[in-house]
Amino acid sequence: MNHRLKTLAFKILERLPRKVGDSLYHQFQNVVAKPVALEYASQLDTINRFIQVAKDQGLTFERKRIIEIGSGWLPVLPYEFLFNHRAQEVLTFDISAHYQARNIKAFNRFFSSRHKILLGDVLPASVRYFPHTNVLDNRSLRSLDVLVTRNVLEHVRPTDLLAIHQQAFSYLKKDGFIIHQISPSDHRAYSDRNLSLWDFLQYSQSEWDRIQTRFDYHNRWRLPHYLEMFKNCGFTVRYLSYKTARPGQKIPKKIHEDFARLSEEDLTAGNIIVVLIKE
Repeated sequence: MNHRLKTLAFKILERLPRKVGDSLYHQFQNVVAKPVALEYASQLDTINRFIQVAKDQGLTFERKRIIEIGSGWLPVLPYEFLFNHRAQEVLTFDISAHYQARNIKAFNRFFSSRHKILLGDVLPASVRYFPHTNVLDNRSLRSLDVLVTRNVLEHVRPTDLLAIHQQAFSYLKKDGFIIHQISPSDHRAYSDRNLSLWDFLQYSQSEWDRIQTRFDYHNRWRLPHYLEMFKNCGFTVRYLSYKTARPGQKIPKKIHEDFARLSEEDLTAGNIIVVLIKE
């Protein structure tokens, strides 16, 4: 889909009364959502990476109380951690309410048949779902074992990013850890291949704010911004991996001065996996 058409559609939705705009956006996203099997497969790759990275670092999800920020449409991550990696419970937070009864029912049947377990038509008690909830407004970060996010941090405002990590540092247990996957590329390029993955780096903040909406908010932070925040909050980076631009990938010739001092590696670092601990 052409990114200009998509932006125009979001602009129209943003002008509508909030409940109406949110409802229409939700319906649109539901229409274009992947089939259950494809969504499961796409998330499973990341989850398996999380499991392997944690294992390599001597960390475990077993018997842990896990907090997930950004529930998405299906409880893939909670179910994998609970039923295949023996987590104690998963609390999953989302500022939206994408879980739907019919989708949960369909996913439970899919997951049950795939893993030979018996699930009913609703979320199991070990998955606690908090829709329309900012994790900062909930007391659940207290006594924190593990915090997990998958392609979420890039959509969080910097002030909230800082507050979340400050609070998480205060309550993270001695043997606890945080694991993030961060995708800081221009997400408009995922549906419009004519756009560079770093197209939005050519704009000033005010210019970018005139383009984006609350439906597709992106903070545009680069890897150094995240690493600086983690350090300022007191965390030690236990593990870090990322991929940079491949030869031939299109990088905008014009980079705004806000980002111009960064190296090409810092500008294009994506598919970031980072593990944080406190020592």
